[in-house]
Amino acid sequence: MIAAAFALCLLIHLGFLAWSFAFPRPASARLWFLRLMLFGMAYDNLVLALGNVGAGASWYAAASHARFALHAAILPLLIPFALSAMRACAIPFAGRRGVAACCWLVVAAAWSYGLWQDLGGLELKPREVFGHLRLASADALPPLATIGANLLAMLCAFFVWRRAGWSPFFLGSLFIFLVNGATGGLPWSILAGNGAEVAFALCLLLTERFLLRLEKRAAFMADPP
Repeated sequence: MIAAAFALCLLIHLGFLAWSFAFPRPASARLWFLRLMLFGMAYDNLVLALGNVGAGASWYAAASHARFALHAAILPLLIPFALSAMRACAIPFAGRRGVAACCWLVVAAAWSYGLWQDLGGLELKPREVFGHLRLASADALPPLATIGANLLAMLCAFFVWRRAGWSPFFLGSLFIFLVNGATGGLPWSILAGNGAEVAFALCLLLTERFLLRLEKRAAFMADPP
């Protein structure tokens, strides 16, 4: 049953990934980030779905390490996605070099912390949820880099909402933050978190479609036929 839930999330993320290739071309850097994120989410659910099959095998341990590595590498890129979203919405301060520099400094800090804390000292141990096994981190410390990236992206998403009247980016960020925060430490938190990722990914894809329309309209106004 639990494996089926992870498999369903896997299929949904693959469906989202396929849908992203129907977006207007050429693809933006934001869309390529979303595709990378969806690949990471799909891989995460694949590894989790195979928990009972691979438990105790060396290949499953390697696959689980890669799961954490992808998470640490991809999640901080949500910050430049959010910065680009603000620029597409013509938020004045988003175009300043200092703002961009600060955002990329936070990305670099999140990568460094992830490499040091999430991967450097990563120790995996078996964990069972309703009869389903997986390899989880033995460290009880919360994922601070992920939390920091999510909070900064949420702040950017709030400005997008205020400026352009588009709320799904902010609401999706808030939803996944609250779900992960409320269920952290509970045995079934992984199920809740991965389920919330489905809603979050949909909000980001819808946001990208909205931003593409804004950019197309701005280009038309700047250079009418």
